[in-house]
Amino acid sequence: MKVNRLLRWSLISVFITGTALLSGCSQINKTGANIALRFTENHMIMPIFKIDDVSMGCASGEALTPLMMATQGLKADPHEIGVVLYASAGLCAEQRALEYELRYMRSSRANLIDDAQDARIMQKREAELAARRQYEAYNHLVAYFEVGKKSPIGTKCPKFKRDFDEVVYMLGLITGVQAMVNDIAAQQVVGVPKDIAAKVERAMQCLDNNKWWGTPQATRAVIWTLLPGAGEGKGDPWETIKQNMRVADRGGVRLPYALYAMAAQAKGDEELMRDAIRAYAATQESAVNPDFRLVDKMAFQIIQNVSDRYWTEKTGSRTPPGSLGKFWDEKPVQQDDGVQIDDLL
Repeated sequence: MKVNRLLRWSLISVFITGTALLSGCSQINKTGANIALRFTENHMIMPIFKIDDVSMGCASGEALTPLMMATQGLKADPHEIGVVLYASAGLCAEQRALEYELRYMRSSRANLIDDAQDARIMQKREAELAARRQYEAYNHLVAYFEVGKKSPIGTKCPKFKRDFDEVVYMLGLITGVQAMVNDIAAQQVVGVPKDIAAKVERAMQCLDNNKWWGTPQATRAVIWTLLPGAGEGKGDPWETIKQNMRVADRGGVRLPYALYAMAAQAKGDEELMRDAIRAYAATQESAVNPDFRLVDKMAFQIIQNVSDRYWTEKTGSRTPPGSLGKFWDEKPVQQDDGVQIDDLL
């Protein structure tokens, strides 16, 4: 009897000890994963902002997202880094969607109906992928700030502890608007909520406009141009954007120029679109903020995309080399035809 009782208590002791050890390992794993995430944010993600290669930046998003998000299985909190990674990955799909759109335009001009139709299908597929990734980035923003920090987007401003927190907040808000735009291009198959734009407009007031290169106020003004009644009593949105382009010049990150071009394109205003592209082209020799070269280069990518779409629509081919800020109907544009066979003979 005493032996059975001793055995029973020994088994219970082993069970309790084992459970404690397992839960301890779980806690160790969670702590270790969170330390790794914070290290990645501070010593890997922020330095990535210093590179000036957008393609490499978006590729890193596609490559690293599954790895970093797997830490959720260890009960870690990857929401902040998820905003950056999903937003970066969304850029890849967005760029592919543009390439298919340009192919659609060229095929339509050449009356290649089958190829044009195929290109349009592929454009919508990539736009859908971009919208899904960008909406996922926005959802991680909500999870971190709205759920984790009890600061509902567009209702209450969070208390930022690091510059990284502010960068994530701004990037996540902009990406939320991009998700809406791409979902519309994909015929709204993702179902991105339309109220994101209004939330973003209010939430951008939580950020220091001068510190972040005029981007918060420029983003708000863009939304004023898109949402009826959103800018009532807030002044001329186009003038507001231009004012913040000057703030961008001082900050060395020209994102407001890109926002200007995107808004003009969305409105279908060719005069404003040309003005935005010309204005950016005039700043190409300006000093760039060394800590955020990638963001400045993203602005260039957006401007070039707007220009390429415009050129292709009107002429059948994209912006010729060295011709950003120039247009086909103003004066002859010298095109680089590359090396000719005759030159080799």
